[in-house]
Amino acid sequence: MTTAPARRLLPMGLLVTAGTLWGCQGGSNLTGHVITGPGNVVTVIDENDPRFKQEGVGGASVVVRRFVGEGQSGAIIGSGVSEPSGDFRIPITDKDAERYEMVVTATTTDKRISRGRIYFPATGKQVLIMVREVR
Repeated sequence: MTTAPARRLLPMGLLVTAGTLWGCQGGSNLTGHVITGPGNVVTVIDENDPRFKQEGVGGASVVVRRFVGEGQSGAIIGSGVSEPSGDFRIPITDKDAERYEMVVTATTTDKRISRGRIYFPATGKQVLIMVREVR
């Protein structure tokens, strides 16, 4: 039989445990690679795709927004800059991001822009961003 003070502490203990587990998750990260190519594309593909081994575009600013409608800007839910290798890892601040469509915009240091709508990649997939080659 549980005493009254112990019954009152039980819900608090559950909240502390749940909070600790949530903190251990560390949130979601959107990972991918920025490359040059014949066009501007943002897509989600298998992480073993050979394009992830291509020489990347470093210093590209990558901004992730929630998609709210054509021609509208949703809230920024993450942003970062690609490493010299072209790889990026962006912490996503919205814990519900995996449920809705997002707009990813990459801007290179020489102002080339690639934008596309995606859903959060499933396990084993990453974001590939292609920016048009300079001719």
